[in-house]
Amino acid sequence: MIALLSMAIIVVAASTRLFLGPLLYFLTCVPAFVLFTVLRRKAAYISLVIAPLLPIIVESIALLTGNFRGGFLVGDIVCLVTALLGLGEERPKERMIRRLGLSGRESRNMVRSLFYTFGRVERIEKVNMSQSYAMVHEGSFHFSVNIPGSGRVNMEIPLCDIEEVAVHQSTSSGDLYYPSLRDMFLPARNIKLVGKPRIQDYFLVVRVAEDAYTFYEEPKTVLELQEEIERERELSVRSKQSPGEPPA
Repeated sequence: MIALLSMAIIVVAASTRLFLGPLLYFLTCVPAFVLFTVLRRKAAYISLVIAPLLPIIVESIALLTGNFRGGFLVGDIVCLVTALLGLGEERPKERMIRRLGLSGRESRNMVRSLFYTFGRVERIEKVNMSQSYAMVHEGSFHFSVNIPGSGRVNMEIPLCDIEEVAVHQSTSSGDLYYPSLRDMFLPARNIKLVGKPRIQDYFLVVRVAEDAYTFYEEPKTVLELQEEIERERELSVRSKQSPGEPPA
């Protein structure tokens, strides 16, 4: 219901290009597209694909009807970029679930976005981590990694092969960072240190034999993924035990 409502809102908002002035169009359309992008996890993937096309289609209609004005381009560009950002966030997740033979909003929301590196990490400042997408499906832990020279590679680890899955905490220290006027216009430097000289990072470590895979995100995300892996691994081990075999 929310997905259909948000899609209807941006269709109506985009259509205001044909009868509102540039300023009112901007004030109407931009908030609608921002709201749609915020609610993108509830939308069907086809809606995410259509959304960036709406400003282009409506502007094309206006051009054909002789209603072109340069002031409308500001709203068009902002809406287009906003919609593309939402699509860019969800596209890798959609690719992953399609590769696994899944589809739909629910499956896409099972994919988590994290940062990844090979091996264990002591401090996040000392390692270069890349974007990764991960999910648990049919007794395996699936995730993608960027390998220099090979691009994005899909990895699969059977849950029964995982020897350890744990969340490790790392404490980093640095000079207390105070916000400046620059931060109002450019990305804040050392934003994690704003108002605190010490920060705590949480890493999810998945160990298989002698290999360790480390994932970094907000504590809630890594803890939820850890619980899911442990729960599904336990179910996987139980399903492979014979009826008369005692639990390990």
